[in-house]
Amino acid sequence: MEAPAINESLLLQRLKAGEEGAFNEIYNFYAPSLTSFAAARLTSLDEANDIIHDLFVHLWQDREHITINVSLGAFLFTAIRYRIIDHIRKNSTKKRYAEAIAKLPIHDQEETENKIFEKELRERLDTAINQLSPRTREVFKLSRFEHLSVKEIAEQMNVSEQTVKNQLTTALAQLRTVLGKVMFILWWL
Repeated sequence: MEAPAINESLLLQRLKAGEEGAFNEIYNFYAPSLTSFAAARLTSLDEANDIIHDLFVHLWQDREHITINVSLGAFLFTAIRYRIIDHIRKNSTKKRYAEAIAKLPIHDQEETENKIFEKELRERLDTAINQLSPRTREVFKLSRFEHLSVKEIAEQMNVSEQTVKNQLTTALAQLRTVLGKVMFILWWL
């Protein structure tokens, strides 16, 4: 059984409780793919960045009242799609608006793309995690999946806090390299 790349329900609970760390995790996980999605449909990267920024500001400001009935990724991609449509509507003539809207994928295609993207990312992440050394892998899983602090991990593994920090740094550097490649490959697909 595949482990999810992030625990969305826990992140949403933490976000609604006002935890900035949860917001940062959501932003760091979804912003790159949302930006690529928006930039491919707009005339400039600056427009895409502005729309992404507005979406995340809205997410943070309305966090206590937002109801998400689908996955967080599907919610964010749907929200970005509507923000792109609104942006195009405000900044285009009727003819250019109709042409731009025709280029946007229908919801089913978008949902399929998102599922493929999420599955690919999960598979790459699982593979990358399994390639870590056993100790580094254990430290990473305790930190990211069990949400233990550095101190708690050090106590559980009977090692120093600095050892835990070093192992986390190593794990994140290796995973960042792999995920950076994945984001590049998926962006060009």
